[in-house]
Amino acid sequence: MSGHTRRSLVLVPGALILVAAVSVLRASGPDLRVVEAVRQRDHKGLAALLLAKGDINAAAPDGATALAWAVHLGEREMADALLRAGATPNTTDGYGETPLTLACANGDGLLVQRLLAAGAALDVARWDGVTPLMLAAGAGSLDGVKALVQRGAPVNVAEPARQQTALMWAAAEGHGEVVSALIEMGADIKAVSSGGFTPLMFAVIKGDPLSVMALVRAGADPNGATPSGSRPLLVALARNNTAAALALLDSGALTTAVDRTGNSPLHLAAQQGNLTLVNALLAKKMDPNILTPTATGATSAGGGRGAGAARGGGGRAGGARGGGARGAGAGAQTPLMMAAKADHEEVMRTLVAAGADPTRRADDGSNLLMAAAAGARLKTFKYAYELDPHVDVVTTTANATIMHAAVTQNGRTQPEVCEVIQFLADHGAALDELDAAGRTPIVAADSLPVDQAVDLLTKLITDRGGKPKIASVR
Repeated sequence: MSGHTRRSLVLVPGALILVAAVSVLRASGPDLRVVEAVRQRDHKGLAALLLAKGDINAAAPDGATALAWAVHLGEREMADALLRAGATPNTTDGYGETPLTLACANGDGLLVQRLLAAGAALDVARWDGVTPLMLAAGAGSLDGVKALVQRGAPVNVAEPARQQTALMWAAAEGHGEVVSALIEMGADIKAVSSGGFTPLMFAVIKGDPLSVMALVRAGADPNGATPSGSRPLLVALARNNTAAALALLDSGALTTAVDRTGNSPLHLAAQQGNLTLVNALLAKKMDPNILTPTATGATSAGGGRGAGAARGGGGRAGGARGGGARGAGAGAQTPLMMAAKADHEEVMRTLVAAGADPTRRADDGSNLLMAAAAGARLKTFKYAYELDPHVDVVTTTANATIMHAAVTQNGRTQPEVCEVIQFLADHGAALDELDAAGRTPIVAADSLPVDQAVDLLTKLITDRGGKPKIASVR
Protein backbone atom coordinates (compact mmCIF):
# COMPACT_ATOMS: atom_id res chain seq x y z
CA MET A 1 0.00 0.00 0.00
CA SER A 2 1.69 3.19 -1.10
CA GLY A 3 -0.43 5.78 0.70
CA HIS A 4 0.27 8.29 -2.08
CA THR A 5 -3.01 8.10 -4.05
CA ARG A 6 -4.23 11.61 -4.81
CA ARG A 7 -7.65 12.30 -3.33
CA SER A 8 -10.20 13.87 -5.68
CA LEU A 9 -12.55 15.13 -2.99
CA VAL A 10 -13.06 15.37 0.74
CA LEU A 11 -15.38 12.55 1.73
CA VAL A 12 -18.36 13.20 3.98
CA PRO A 13 -20.35 10.22 5.32
CA GLY A 14 -23.71 9.82 3.68
CA ALA A 15 -24.98 8.41 0.42
CA LEU A 16 -26.34 11.66 -1.12
CA ILE A 17 -23.05 13.58 -1.14
CA LEU A 18 -21.05 10.56 -2.35
CA VAL A 19 -23.44 9.75 -5.18
CA ALA A 20 -23.71 13.40 -6.20
CA ALA A 21 -19.95 13.57 -6.65
CA VAL A 22 -19.81 10.73 -9.19
CA SER A 23 -19.54 12.94 -12.26
CA VAL A 24 -16.61 14.88 -10.81
CA LEU A 25 -14.73 11.70 -9.90
CA ARG A 26 -15.30 9.95 -13.18
CA ALA A 27 -14.21 13.03 -15.09
CA SER A 28 -10.80 12.95 -13.38
CA GLY A 29 -10.02 9.23 -13.77
CA PRO A 30 -11.08 5.87 -12.35
CA ASP A 31 -14.02 5.79 -9.99
CA LEU A 32 -12.13 5.57 -6.70
CA ARG A 33 -15.02 6.37 -4.40
CA VAL A 34 -15.08 2.85 -2.98
CA VAL A 35 -11.32 2.88 -2.44
CA GLU A 36 -11.55 6.24 -0.69
CA ALA A 37 -14.44 5.14 1.52
CA VAL A 38 -12.40 2.17 2.73
CA ARG A 39 -9.27 4.23 3.22
CA GLN A 40 -11.26 6.60 5.41
CA ARG A 41 -12.87 3.68 7.26
CA ASP A 42 -16.25 5.16 6.25
CA HIS A 43 -18.59 2.23 6.79
CA LYS A 44 -21.77 4.15 5.99
CA GLY A 45 -20.27 5.59 2.85
CA LEU A 46 -19.12 2.15 1.70
CA ALA A 47 -22.58 0.70 2.29
CA ALA A 48 -24.12 3.46 0.22
CA LEU A 49 -21.65 2.98 -2.60
CA LEU A 50 -22.25 -0.74 -2.70
CA LEU A 51 -26.00 -0.07 -3.02
CA ALA A 52 -25.25 2.44 -5.78
CA LYS A 53 -23.11 -0.16 -7.59
CA GLY A 54 -19.86 1.77 -7.20
CA ASP A 55 -16.81 0.26 -8.85
CA ILE A 56 -15.64 -2.18 -6.20
CA ASN A 57 -12.65 -3.39 -8.23
CA ALA A 58 -11.26 -0.01 -9.24
CA ALA A 59 -7.56 0.30 -8.49
CA ALA A 60 -5.61 3.32 -7.35
CA PRO A 61 -2.50 4.35 -9.30
CA ASP A 62 -0.40 2.01 -7.15
CA GLY A 63 -2.71 -0.89 -7.99
CA ALA A 64 -4.38 -1.11 -4.59
CA THR A 65 -8.08 -1.93 -4.60
CA ALA A 66 -10.73 -1.28 -1.97
CA LEU A 67 -10.46 -4.92 -0.87
CA ALA A 68 -6.71 -4.62 -0.52
CA TRP A 69 -7.15 -1.53 1.64
CA ALA A 70 -9.79 -3.21 3.78
CA VAL A 71 -7.48 -6.15 4.41
CA HIS A 72 -4.47 -3.93 5.02
CA LEU A 73 -6.41 -1.90 7.59
CA GLY A 74 -7.86 -5.01 9.24
CA GLU A 75 -11.40 -3.91 8.42
CA ARG A 76 -13.02 -7.31 8.35
CA GLU A 77 -16.59 -6.05 7.98
CA MET A 78 -15.61 -3.95 4.99
CA ALA A 79 -13.70 -6.84 3.45
CA ASP A 80 -16.69 -9.16 3.93
CA ALA A 81 -19.03 -6.62 2.38
CA LEU A 82 -16.76 -6.20 -0.63
CA LEU A 83 -16.39 -9.95 -1.11
CA ARG A 84 -20.15 -10.45 -0.93
CA ALA A 85 -20.54 -7.72 -3.54
CA GLY A 86 -18.17 -9.56 -5.88
CA ALA A 87 -14.79 -7.94 -5.26
CA THR A 88 -12.03 -10.02 -6.80
CA PRO A 89 -9.54 -11.39 -4.27
CA ASN A 90 -6.74 -11.82 -6.82
CA THR A 91 -5.67 -8.30 -7.79
CA THR A 92 -1.99 -7.47 -7.48
CA ASP A 93 -0.72 -4.00 -6.68
CA GLY A 94 2.48 -2.38 -7.85
CA TYR A 95 4.43 -3.96 -5.03
CA GLY A 96 3.32 -7.52 -5.76
CA GLU A 97 0.88 -7.57 -2.87
CA THR A 98 -2.49 -9.28 -3.10
CA PRO A 99 -5.27 -9.14 -0.52
CA LEU A 100 -4.15 -12.62 0.57
CA THR A 101 -0.51 -11.63 1.15
CA LEU A 102 -1.66 -8.56 3.07
CA ALA A 103 -3.91 -10.65 5.31
CA CYS A 104 -1.09 -13.13 5.90
CA ALA A 105 1.40 -10.39 6.74
CA ASN A 106 -1.10 -8.98 9.26
CA GLY A 107 -1.49 -12.40 10.83
CA ASP A 108 -5.24 -12.20 10.30
CA GLY A 109 -6.22 -15.84 10.07
CA LEU A 110 -9.92 -15.10 9.78
CA LEU A 111 -9.45 -12.88 6.73
CA VAL A 112 -7.10 -15.45 5.23
CA GLN A 113 -9.86 -18.04 5.52
CA ARG A 114 -12.46 -15.71 4.03
CA LEU A 115 -10.24 -14.77 1.11
CA LEU A 116 -9.46 -18.41 0.38
CA ALA A 117 -13.17 -19.24 0.50
CA ALA A 118 -13.74 -16.43 -2.01
CA GLY A 119 -11.23 -17.96 -4.42
CA ALA A 120 -7.94 -16.27 -3.52
CA ALA A 121 -5.14 -17.95 -5.45
CA LEU A 122 -2.48 -19.83 -3.50
CA ASP A 123 0.18 -19.75 -6.22
CA VAL A 124 0.97 -16.09 -5.67
CA ALA A 125 4.11 -14.57 -4.26
CA ARG A 126 5.32 -11.07 -3.68
CA TRP A 127 7.92 -9.54 -5.97
CA ASP A 128 10.64 -11.01 -3.75
CA GLY A 129 9.27 -14.53 -3.95
CA VAL A 130 7.84 -14.54 -0.44
CA THR A 131 4.71 -16.67 -0.30
CA PRO A 132 1.51 -16.21 1.71
CA LEU A 133 2.47 -19.18 3.87
CA MET A 134 5.80 -17.60 4.79
CA LEU A 135 4.07 -14.36 5.70
CA ALA A 136 1.44 -16.09 7.83
CA ALA A 137 4.12 -18.17 9.55
CA GLY A 138 6.26 -15.12 10.24
CA ALA A 139 3.26 -13.29 11.66
CA GLY A 140 2.42 -16.21 13.93
CA SER A 141 -1.02 -16.85 12.48
CA LEU A 142 -1.72 -20.48 13.29
CA ASP A 143 -5.22 -20.31 11.80
CA GLY A 144 -3.87 -18.70 8.67
CA VAL A 145 -1.13 -21.29 8.28
CA LYS A 146 -3.59 -24.16 8.73
CA ALA A 147 -6.03 -22.67 6.25
CA LEU A 148 -3.33 -22.19 3.61
CA VAL A 149 -1.90 -25.68 3.95
CA GLN A 150 -5.35 -27.28 3.97
CA ARG A 151 -6.04 -25.47 0.70
CA GLY A 152 -2.85 -26.89 -0.78
CA ALA A 153 -0.12 -24.36 -0.08
CA PRO A 154 3.26 -26.12 -0.43
CA VAL A 155 4.98 -26.29 2.94
CA ASN A 156 8.61 -26.51 1.89
CA VAL A 157 8.88 -23.86 -0.79
CA ALA A 158 11.84 -21.53 -0.17
CA GLU A 159 11.99 -17.90 -1.22
CA PRO A 160 14.66 -17.47 -3.90
CA ALA A 161 16.95 -14.86 -2.38
CA ARG A 162 17.78 -16.51 0.96
CA GLN A 163 16.27 -19.95 0.51
CA GLN A 164 14.25 -19.57 3.70
CA THR A 165 11.14 -21.67 4.19
CA ALA A 166 7.94 -20.97 6.09
CA LEU A 167 9.30 -23.04 8.99
CA MET A 168 12.33 -20.78 9.16
CA TRP A 169 10.11 -17.71 9.14
CA ALA A 170 8.08 -19.05 12.05
CA ALA A 171 11.18 -20.07 14.01
CA ALA A 172 12.90 -16.74 13.35
CA GLU A 173 9.97 -14.89 14.91
CA GLY A 174 9.59 -17.22 17.88
CA HIS A 175 6.19 -18.66 17.01
CA GLY A 176 6.47 -22.05 18.68
CA GLU A 177 2.88 -23.14 18.02
CA VAL A 178 3.25 -22.42 14.33
CA VAL A 179 6.60 -24.24 14.27
CA SER A 180 4.97 -27.32 15.81
CA ALA A 181 2.05 -27.16 13.39
CA LEU A 182 4.30 -26.85 10.35
CA ILE A 183 6.35 -29.82 11.50
CA GLU A 184 3.16 -31.87 11.75
CA MET A 185 2.25 -30.68 8.25
CA GLY A 186 5.49 -32.05 6.84
CA ALA A 187 7.85 -29.08 7.03
CA ASP A 188 11.48 -30.07 6.50
CA ILE A 189 13.34 -29.54 9.77
CA LYS A 190 16.67 -30.09 7.99
CA ALA A 191 16.18 -27.43 5.32
CA VAL A 192 19.14 -25.07 5.06
CA SER A 193 19.06 -21.41 4.07
CA SER A 194 21.55 -19.88 1.69
CA GLY A 195 23.48 -18.72 4.76
CA GLY A 196 23.74 -22.27 6.07
CA PHE A 197 21.11 -21.94 8.78
CA THR A 198 18.57 -24.59 9.72
CA PRO A 199 15.20 -23.86 11.32
CA LEU A 200 16.75 -24.78 14.67
CA MET A 201 19.42 -22.12 14.33
CA PHE A 202 16.79 -19.52 13.50
CA ALA A 203 14.90 -20.51 16.67
CA VAL A 204 18.10 -20.31 18.71
CA ILE A 205 18.88 -16.85 17.37
CA LYS A 206 15.41 -15.71 18.35
CA GLY A 207 15.80 -17.37 21.74
CA ASP A 208 12.51 -19.26 21.63
CA PRO A 209 12.63 -22.44 23.75
CA LEU A 210 9.27 -23.74 22.48
CA SER A 211 10.49 -23.72 18.89
CA VAL A 212 13.84 -25.20 19.93
CA MET A 213 12.19 -28.08 21.79
CA ALA A 214 9.69 -28.75 19.00
CA LEU A 215 12.45 -28.94 16.41
CA VAL A 216 14.73 -31.12 18.52
CA ARG A 217 11.86 -33.48 19.34
CA ALA A 218 11.23 -33.78 15.61
CA GLY A 219 14.84 -34.78 15.00
CA ALA A 220 16.80 -31.54 14.57
CA ASP A 221 20.44 -31.93 15.62
CA PRO A 222 21.18 -29.76 18.70
CA ASN A 223 24.88 -29.96 17.80
CA GLY A 224 24.65 -29.22 14.10
CA ALA A 225 27.12 -26.58 12.95
CA THR A 226 26.74 -23.82 10.37
CA PRO A 227 29.32 -23.59 7.56
CA SER A 228 31.26 -21.11 9.71
CA GLY A 229 31.38 -23.60 12.57
CA SER A 230 28.85 -21.97 14.90
CA ARG A 231 26.88 -24.44 16.98
CA PRO A 232 23.42 -23.80 18.42
CA LEU A 233 24.48 -23.81 22.08
CA LEU A 234 27.35 -21.41 21.47
CA VAL A 235 25.10 -19.07 19.52
CA ALA A 236 22.50 -19.12 22.28
CA LEU A 237 25.17 -18.43 24.92
CA ALA A 238 26.87 -15.66 22.97
CA ARG A 239 23.52 -13.94 22.50
CA ASN A 240 22.59 -14.51 26.15
CA ASN A 241 19.45 -16.38 25.10
CA THR A 242 19.05 -18.21 28.38
CA ALA A 243 15.83 -20.11 27.69
CA ALA A 244 17.06 -21.39 24.33
CA ALA A 245 20.39 -22.44 25.82
CA LEU A 246 18.68 -24.32 28.63
CA ALA A 247 16.40 -26.04 26.12
CA LEU A 248 19.43 -27.11 24.10
CA LEU A 249 21.22 -28.41 27.18
CA ASP A 250 18.11 -30.40 28.09
CA SER A 251 18.03 -31.74 24.52
CA GLY A 252 21.56 -33.12 24.43
CA ALA A 253 23.69 -30.20 23.28
CA LEU A 254 27.34 -30.95 23.97
CA THR A 255 29.24 -28.71 26.39
CA THR A 256 32.56 -29.61 24.75
CA ALA A 257 32.10 -27.30 21.77
CA VAL A 258 34.16 -24.11 21.55
CA ASP A 259 33.77 -20.99 19.45
CA ARG A 260 36.30 -19.68 16.95
CA THR A 261 38.41 -18.04 19.65
CA GLY A 262 38.36 -21.12 21.84
CA ASN A 263 35.75 -20.01 24.34
CA SER A 264 33.84 -22.87 25.92
CA PRO A 265 30.17 -22.55 26.88
CA LEU A 266 31.25 -21.81 30.45
CA HIS A 267 33.55 -18.99 29.30
CA LEU A 268 30.70 -17.42 27.35
CA ALA A 269 28.22 -17.71 30.21
CA ALA A 270 30.77 -16.21 32.61
CA GLN A 271 31.45 -13.31 30.24
CA GLN A 272 27.74 -12.64 30.00
CA GLY A 273 27.30 -12.79 33.74
CA ASN A 274 24.57 -15.34 33.22
CA LEU A 275 24.40 -17.05 36.59
CA THR A 276 21.56 -19.33 35.51
CA LEU A 277 23.59 -20.76 32.65
CA VAL A 278 26.79 -20.91 34.69
CA ASN A 279 24.97 -23.07 37.21
CA ALA A 280 23.41 -25.18 34.47
CA LEU A 281 26.79 -25.80 32.85
CA LEU A 282 28.44 -26.62 36.15
CA ALA A 283 25.59 -29.06 36.78
CA LYS A 284 26.59 -30.70 33.48
CA LYS A 285 30.00 -31.31 35.08
CA MET A 286 31.90 -28.65 33.15
CA ASP A 287 35.36 -27.99 34.60
CA PRO A 288 35.35 -24.57 36.33
CA ASN A 289 39.06 -24.30 35.45
CA ILE A 290 38.66 -25.00 31.74
CA LEU A 291 41.13 -22.91 29.73
CA THR A 292 40.93 -21.14 26.42
CA PRO A 293 43.61 -22.32 23.98
CA THR A 294 47.15 -21.11 24.37
CA ALA A 295 47.52 -18.11 22.10
CA THR A 296 50.43 -17.21 19.87
CA GLY A 297 51.37 -13.60 20.41
CA ALA A 298 48.75 -13.23 23.13
CA THR A 299 47.75 -9.79 24.26
CA SER A 300 47.56 -8.72 27.85
CA ALA A 301 44.37 -9.19 29.82
CA GLY A 302 43.54 -5.54 29.33
CA GLY A 303 43.44 -5.64 25.53
CA GLY A 304 42.17 -7.57 22.57
CA ARG A 305 38.73 -8.07 21.12
CA GLY A 306 36.55 -11.08 20.50
CA ALA A 307 36.25 -12.91 17.24
CA GLY A 308 33.94 -11.61 14.56
CA ALA A 309 30.38 -12.73 14.11
CA ALA A 310 29.37 -15.90 12.39
CA ARG A 311 26.79 -14.39 10.11
CA GLY A 312 23.46 -16.04 9.65
CA GLY A 313 21.24 -16.27 6.63
CA GLY A 314 20.06 -12.68 6.91
CA GLY A 315 16.47 -11.73 6.33
CA ARG A 316 14.16 -12.71 9.13
CA ALA A 317 16.81 -14.09 11.44
CA GLY A 318 19.56 -11.52 11.32
CA GLY A 319 23.03 -12.58 12.41
CA ALA A 320 24.11 -15.28 14.82
CA ARG A 321 27.09 -14.35 16.85
CA GLY A 322 29.37 -17.26 17.59
CA GLY A 323 32.25 -15.33 19.15
CA GLY A 324 33.01 -14.17 22.65
CA ALA A 325 30.95 -11.50 24.33
CA ARG A 326 33.59 -9.19 25.73
CA GLY A 327 36.97 -9.97 24.18
CA ALA A 328 39.39 -12.82 23.62
CA GLY A 329 42.40 -11.49 25.58
CA ALA A 330 45.35 -13.77 26.29
CA GLY A 331 45.27 -17.51 25.84
CA ALA A 332 44.79 -20.01 28.68
CA GLN A 333 42.17 -17.92 30.44
CA THR A 334 39.67 -19.34 32.89
CA PRO A 335 35.97 -18.54 33.14
CA LEU A 336 36.81 -16.89 36.46
CA MET A 337 39.12 -14.41 34.72
CA MET A 338 36.47 -13.59 32.17
CA ALA A 339 33.81 -13.08 34.82
CA ALA A 340 36.21 -10.77 36.69
CA LYS A 341 36.96 -8.66 33.63
CA ALA A 342 33.25 -8.40 32.84
CA ASP A 343 32.45 -7.27 36.41
CA HIS A 344 30.31 -10.24 37.42
CA GLU A 345 31.00 -10.85 41.10
CA GLU A 346 28.15 -13.30 41.66
CA VAL A 347 29.40 -15.48 38.83
CA MET A 348 32.92 -15.30 40.27
CA ARG A 349 31.68 -16.46 43.66
CA THR A 350 29.75 -19.31 42.06
CA LEU A 351 32.78 -20.46 40.10
CA VAL A 352 35.02 -20.31 43.17
CA ALA A 353 32.49 -22.33 45.14
CA ALA A 354 32.57 -24.91 42.34
CA GLY A 355 36.35 -25.18 42.55
CA ALA A 356 37.70 -22.44 40.28
CA ASP A 357 41.37 -21.75 41.06
CA PRO A 358 42.01 -17.99 41.47
CA THR A 359 45.81 -18.45 41.35
CA ARG A 360 45.97 -19.63 37.75
CA ARG A 361 47.78 -17.44 35.24
CA ALA A 362 46.99 -16.88 31.59
CA ASP A 363 49.70 -17.78 29.09
CA ASP A 364 51.01 -14.20 29.06
CA GLY A 365 51.48 -14.31 32.81
CA SER A 366 48.48 -12.13 33.64
CA ASN A 367 46.51 -13.08 36.72
CA LEU A 368 42.95 -12.83 37.97
CA LEU A 369 43.54 -9.38 39.45
CA MET A 370 44.82 -8.03 36.12
CA ALA A 371 41.73 -9.37 34.39
CA ALA A 372 39.57 -7.61 36.98
CA ALA A 373 41.58 -4.39 36.63
CA ALA A 374 40.70 -4.30 32.94
CA GLY A 375 36.94 -4.12 33.44
CA ALA A 376 35.64 -4.61 36.96
CA ARG A 377 34.24 -1.87 39.14
CA LEU A 378 35.64 -1.40 42.61
CA LYS A 379 33.32 -3.80 44.48
CA THR A 380 34.10 -6.71 42.18
CA PHE A 381 37.75 -5.68 42.02
CA LYS A 382 38.05 -5.88 45.78
CA TYR A 383 36.70 -9.42 45.70
CA ALA A 384 39.28 -10.32 43.04
CA TYR A 385 41.96 -8.82 45.30
CA GLU A 386 40.79 -11.06 48.13
CA LEU A 387 41.30 -14.04 45.86
CA ASP A 388 44.56 -12.95 44.24
CA PRO A 389 46.29 -9.91 45.80
CA HIS A 390 49.31 -9.88 43.47
CA VAL A 391 49.46 -6.27 42.26
CA ASP A 392 53.01 -6.69 40.98
CA VAL A 393 52.11 -8.92 38.04
CA VAL A 394 53.78 -8.10 34.69
CA THR A 395 52.86 -9.81 31.43
CA THR A 396 55.54 -11.81 29.69
CA THR A 397 54.58 -10.78 26.17
CA ALA A 398 53.94 -7.03 26.47
CA ASN A 399 55.74 -6.29 29.75
CA ALA A 400 52.52 -4.60 30.86
CA THR A 401 51.74 -3.92 34.50
CA ILE A 402 48.37 -4.16 36.18
CA MET A 403 48.12 -0.36 35.94
CA HIS A 404 48.30 -0.59 32.14
CA ALA A 405 45.21 -2.78 32.30
CA ALA A 406 43.45 -0.58 34.85
CA VAL A 407 43.34 2.57 32.70
CA THR A 408 41.00 1.00 30.14
CA GLN A 409 37.30 1.74 30.55
CA ASN A 410 35.61 -1.38 29.12
CA GLY A 411 32.17 -0.03 29.97
CA ARG A 412 33.20 1.77 33.13
CA THR A 413 32.94 5.50 33.72
CA GLN A 414 36.13 7.48 34.23
CA PRO A 415 35.44 7.87 37.97
CA GLU A 416 35.00 4.11 38.22
CA VAL A 417 38.35 3.59 36.50
CA CYS A 418 39.93 6.01 38.92
CA GLU A 419 38.56 4.12 41.92
CA VAL A 420 40.40 1.00 40.78
CA ILE A 421 43.57 2.98 40.08
CA GLN A 422 43.45 4.54 43.54
CA PHE A 423 42.90 1.14 45.17
CA LEU A 424 45.90 -0.29 43.33
CA ALA A 425 48.04 2.70 44.28
CA ASP A 426 47.00 2.33 47.91
CA HIS A 427 48.12 -1.30 47.78
CA GLY A 428 51.54 -0.65 46.30
CA ALA A 429 51.03 -1.15 42.57
CA ALA A 430 53.64 0.34 40.22
CA LEU A 431 52.35 3.54 38.63
CA ASP A 432 54.72 4.52 35.85
CA GLU A 433 56.46 1.53 34.28
CA LEU A 434 57.20 1.21 30.58
CA ASP A 435 55.71 -1.68 28.65
CA ALA A 436 57.37 -3.40 25.69
CA ALA A 437 56.07 -0.70 23.38
CA GLY A 438 57.55 2.06 25.53
CA ARG A 439 54.20 3.17 26.92
CA THR A 440 53.47 4.05 30.52
CA PRO A 441 49.95 3.81 31.97
CA ILE A 442 49.68 7.60 31.50
CA VAL A 443 50.50 7.23 27.80
CA ALA A 444 47.94 4.41 27.50
CA ALA A 445 45.29 6.50 29.24
CA ASP A 446 46.16 9.50 27.07
CA SER A 447 45.66 7.53 23.87
CA LEU A 448 42.26 6.11 24.85
CA PRO A 449 41.62 8.86 26.14
CA VAL A 450 40.75 8.56 29.82
CA ASP A 451 41.61 12.05 30.99
CA GLN A 452 40.70 11.59 34.65
CA ALA A 453 43.03 8.59 34.86
CA VAL A 454 45.84 10.71 33.40
CA ASP A 455 45.26 13.37 36.00
CA LEU A 456 45.06 10.88 38.87
CA LEU A 457 48.19 8.99 37.84
CA THR A 458 50.11 12.23 37.45
CA LYS A 459 49.06 13.27 40.95
CA LEU A 460 49.87 9.86 42.47
CA ILE A 461 53.34 9.83 40.90
CA THR A 462 53.97 13.37 42.12
CA ASP A 463 52.72 12.51 45.61
CA ARG A 464 55.28 9.70 45.71
CA GLY A 465 57.95 12.26 45.03
CA GLY A 466 58.45 11.40 41.41
CA LYS A 467 57.83 12.83 37.98
CA PRO A 468 56.04 11.00 35.14
CA LYS A 469 58.53 9.31 32.83
CA ILE A 470 56.44 10.48 29.90
CA ALA A 471 54.27 13.51 30.50
CA SER A 472 50.73 13.73 29.19
CA VAL A 473 50.46 15.09 25.67
CA ARG A 474 47.30 17.00 26.50
